[in-house]
Amino acid sequence: MGLAEYYSVVGDYAPIPYSETNPKSEAAAKKALAIDDTLAEAHGVLAMGYDRDWDWAAAAREFDRALEVNPNLSRTHVLYAIHLEFLGKLEEVLTHLRRAIELDPLNLNALDNLAEAYIYTREYAKSIEQSKNTLEIDPAFANAHFHLSEAYSRAGKYDLWLEEWEKGVRLTNDMDELARVEAAKREYPKSSYRGALKRVIALEEEQAKRIYIDPAVIASDHAEIGEKDLAFAWLEKAYAEKSGFLLYVKVNPSFDSLRSDSRYADLLHRMGLPQ
Repeated sequence: MGLAEYYSVVGDYAPIPYSETNPKSEAAAKKALAIDDTLAEAHGVLAMGYDRDWDWAAAAREFDRALEVNPNLSRTHVLYAIHLEFLGKLEEVLTHLRRAIELDPLNLNALDNLAEAYIYTREYAKSIEQSKNTLEIDPAFANAHFHLSEAYSRAGKYDLWLEEWEKGVRLTNDMDELARVEAAKREYPKSSYRGALKRVIALEEEQAKRIYIDPAVIASDHAEIGEKDLAFAWLEKAYAEKSGFLLYVKVNPSFDSLRSDSRYADLLHRMGLPQ
């Protein structure tokens, strides 16, 4: 079971595509379930694997089974909430995250995912407050800094966006991302948020020649500054590999500028996502 969990999340913390890790996570989870079908944790991890395969119905069945065998596992409610984010069911997302926190009030992952969900519901003040609350528990929790940074950018507080982004990156010690932060910090005073993001994109595209950067992340940055054709070109690359960040295409505000384009509806259709 530990191996299934490792392969399930390693792509969130290292430049490795899910196409490499997801089959290993699924295989390990299935082995665990062959030994004991009542392992809620294994059903939850396998469900996430099916999500990354875009097999939404199979994922839902595994989550149903996970909640059937243990409805009081905070981790399952977090993972199920993420599944519901992919489908755009944001009210249900909040219900399950609040239940996860009720079951485990100090679960940093659940607390941080709630802050992230508020970004998707466009409640940026709530997201900022939630991330600050999480950081009061653990100031070294990098993901909370990242989501606080994102919420600040959505709220137009760009100095704080850069400040929190840098805090998170220094905690993860990711030198390539730190280079992007420093480039944005140099550019922002000269050409504002849009100019800073353009500089980040240029560096991302250069770095992507030697390290893995999720193409949907680069697509989201192009979309953020209104470069639709470039955004869709990178989304096609993300589609070809079923990239991890592409799973958030229905809910992430960065993609808002694309939603009225017929290419966006076509992408959702090809992924099997509801319109």
